[in-house]
Amino acid sequence: MKNITVKKFKTGPAMASFAAGLLRKALRRKRGCLLTAVSGGRTPERLFKELASLELPWERTIFFMADERLVPLSSPHSNFGAARRALFSKIAVPKANLRPVSVRPDGAAAYEKELLRAAGPSGGLDIVFLGLGADGHTASLFPGAPAPADKKRLVSRARAPHGVKPAARVTLTLRALNGADTLVLMAAGPEKKEMFARAARGDKRIPAGRLRPRGKLYLLYSENI
Repeated sequence: MKNITVKKFKTGPAMASFAAGLLRKALRRKRGCLLTAVSGGRTPERLFKELASLELPWERTIFFMADERLVPLSSPHSNFGAARRALFSKIAVPKANLRPVSVRPDGAAAYEKELLRAAGPSGGLDIVFLGLGADGHTASLFPGAPAPADKKRLVSRARAPHGVKPAARVTLTLRALNGADTLVLMAAGPEKKEMFARAARGDKRIPAGRLRPRGKLYLLYSENI
């Protein structure tokens, strides 16, 4: 498909630099605020460090979370907390532009309303950055879980597989992810190579293989973390 770009890199920093360039280009093209979503994990953290080194109009960037573990923002397990430490605290982004997920029981519904207020009826984000799990999950969409099949909601409650903690999550659904103008999936390391290949083939047995946005899809893989 013409809107899919697959790129491979020798190092994680090279991949992060390319991904950061995509956000820079999106900011240049967009009039008004750029609606961005980021995720947790080791690979997105490299992206955060790269973005933190750039002088960009951060006042025009609104950050949502692609998924979140339902823990306090001060917890070391919080995706927002990780993004705040590595990126938000190091750039001149207004606090009002940061949109963490509420840990309240109605957090998913409240986050969907917040997304709709910012993006309009479609809920479409401008650019979304995701990581890839060794099991093929992305955001908090896990193989065999009900959230990937949710076609009505933009934001859903989710649970990690048995034994993975914290289990309770909130995640953007495939509908929300595939509504993005630009979707960037990043994976690094040999343990992700097979799942990355399956995602690139569009293997619908894994959530990452069902990423087919209305805009551009970038599938980025680094041999080394």
